[in-house]
Amino acid sequence: MFPWPGQAGASPEQRVEIMEFLRDMQPLTDSLDQEFQRWMEVAADDSRTLTLERDPDGQHAAVYLWRVSQAATDFVNNESVVPAARSYYEAYALMLEARAAAASLVKEAADLALIKNPSPKIAEANRQLAEAERQLARARAARGRLEARLRAP
Repeated sequence: MFPWPGQAGASPEQRVEIMEFLRDMQPLTDSLDQEFQRWMEVAADDSRTLTLERDPDGQHAAVYLWRVSQAATDFVNNESVVPAARSYYEAYALMLEARAAAASLVKEAADLALIKNPSPKIAEANRQLAEAERQLARARAARGRLEARLRAP
């Protein structure tokens, strides 16, 4: 039986490109994920639901945005994305965008809490967080497929 497109092993040149891309991105993704986990530990009740009670002035969200700004920019603006890794790259970039949107919404809700009901912005922040989780699942699946191509003959 013939393999499905994209299921066959990679050529030696493709293997090198994929391995180099993943190797180069690993420190960035590790740093970004660690900062996100730190933010969730202090800003979310259950590591998935943001509340103003845990971050009443939005400072934890602001610090998260500040800490990830350079690494996220480096990941998103990477020009060495190999074609085989495009779906991984796109899903991870969309995940970063959704996480940043969630943090921005928390900060904005906190800034305006005295004059405007923050609930709609917090609800939208949590929707963005759910979208980030969905995109992270896509990125992990795409990375798994890349790693399977590297293992395939």
